[in-house]
Amino acid sequence: MNMSTSHSIDSQKNPYQSFHWSAIATSGIALTTPLCLVTPAFAFIPVLGIVVGVFGYLTISNKPEIYHGIKLTVIGAMTSLLLLVWSITGIINTSDYYYDVAFDNTIKWLTYLKEDELPAAHQVMISVEHRQFEAQILNQYYDNNKGIYEDMLSQFAKPPMNLLLAKKDKWKPQDLILVENEELLDLKKNKIRVVQQYHLPLSDPPDGVIAFRIQYFRVYDSAGRASQWQLEYISAVQ
Repeated sequence: MNMSTSHSIDSQKNPYQSFHWSAIATSGIALTTPLCLVTPAFAFIPVLGIVVGVFGYLTISNKPEIYHGIKLTVIGAMTSLLLLVWSITGIINTSDYYYDVAFDNTIKWLTYLKEDELPAAHQVMISVEHRQFEAQILNQYYDNNKGIYEDMLSQFAKPPMNLLLAKKDKWKPQDLILVENEELLDLKKNKIRVVQQYHLPLSDPPDGVIAFRIQYFRVYDSAGRASQWQLEYISAVQ
C-alpha cells in the first residue's frame, strides 16, 4: 500500500517530464486573441488557439508521465474560446446595426419621394464629397446647376424609381417590408457596403407591391462629419 503511494508520488515528480509545446503555444496565442475584437480578419487566431489547446490537452492527458502543462493549455484554450464567442457576438450585433440603419435610411429616402423632395432624395444617391449640406438652398442649387438637375431627372426616369414616383399616391414609406438582408461587406477601414431587398405594398391593386433592391455605401466624409450613407445602386426585382 505504502509502496504504491510512494510510486505514484515519484511518477508525478518524474524529472524527465517536460512542458509540451502546445502549452506554451496556446498561452502565446491567447495573448494575441484580443486582436479578433478589433477586426473580424483576426478571428482565425482564437480558432487556432482552440485547436492547439485541444490537441495539447489530449496529448498531455495520454502521456502524463512525459508531458505536463495541461492547466496552462486549458486556460489558454478557454481564453481563446471566450474571446471568439465575444468576437462573433460583436460581429452579429454590428451587422444588425448596419442593416437597421440601412432600412431606416430607405424609409427616409422614400419619404423624400413621397413628398416630392427630389433634390433631397437625389443627394442621398451621390457621393458625399459632391453633396450640398445646406438644405435651405438645395432647390435653388438644383435650379442653378443644369448638369446636376438633368442627372437627377435621368436617375428618377429609371426603374424602379419611375414606378415609385408614378404610384407615390398608392404607397406609404412606413409600410416598407424588408424581404432579405443580402450582403454586408467590409470594403476597407470605415467603409461598408450593405445590400437589402424590399417590398413596398400598394393600396391599388390591394395585393400589388413594388419590389426593389438597394445597395448602400457607408463612409466617413472628408470634412470629418459623422458617417454618411450613399444609396449607391437601386434595381427592380421581379
